[in-house]
Amino acid sequence: MRHLLSPVLRALDTAAAPRTLWLRDDDAGWAPAALWALVHTTQAAGVPLALAAIPQAVDPAFAHSLCAHLDAAPGLLSVHQHGLAHLNHESAGRKCEFGPARSAAQQAADIAAGRAHLQRLLGARLQPFFTPPWNRCAAGTPALLAAAGLAGLSRSRSAPVQIDLPELNVDVDWCRAWREGGPAGTAQALAQAFAQQPCVGLMLHHAAMQPAELACLGSWLHALAAHPRLGLRSMAQLLQPAAEVAA
Repeated sequence: MRHLLSPVLRALDTAAAPRTLWLRDDDAGWAPAALWALVHTTQAAGVPLALAAIPQAVDPAFAHSLCAHLDAAPGLLSVHQHGLAHLNHESAGRKCEFGPARSAAQQAADIAAGRAHLQRLLGARLQPFFTPPWNRCAAGTPALLAAAGLAGLSRSRSAPVQIDLPELNVDVDWCRAWREGGPAGTAQALAQAFAQQPCVGLMLHHAAMQPAELACLGSWLHALAAHPRLGLRSMAQLLQPAAEVAA
């Protein structure tokens, strides 16, 4: 399927300046076998991957395996907080765990509980970033995250701009693009993102990816890693100033 990557390569070739790509995989803690398959795929291509881990889905056994993977490839794998339980608390409208239906006190308690749980199991490996489930949160949530000591927020590029935390947001949802347009549609989505943004975030969901998707992703990452006008960066590298201030 590498030939289908041509629109992406053309977008990189014709962009006004070199581009940056970073990868985030959501829902770590669910479907461990699929997660490790994705980790193997990205590491084989030498591409950093940021895992957004659901605290209540991370038990000691999973944490032990996760720590082993993190320690084996610290430059290629990282982990940060993904909500608390990945539960929807909204009675109407779009799903949200940290939405307007919950008070600031409830949200703050969940943020703190999730972070404390991950810190107990992962220690200093846990990075001070936060991805809200479903890539959205209430207008006041970023301030609560900052007050809790978080150094960065990752949502969708379309999220309302806020000033409480630095943001590193995703532009392309791999699973949605694949579901709606297959590999060709996914390539077009990436090409469009590179044409519009100097830094592009690619969101993955390992639990929803089929073997053909994973094989295609691996092939494309190898090709992209070799492109002279594309830099592949980790979430921590792109948010490093904010993380240093928090530390």
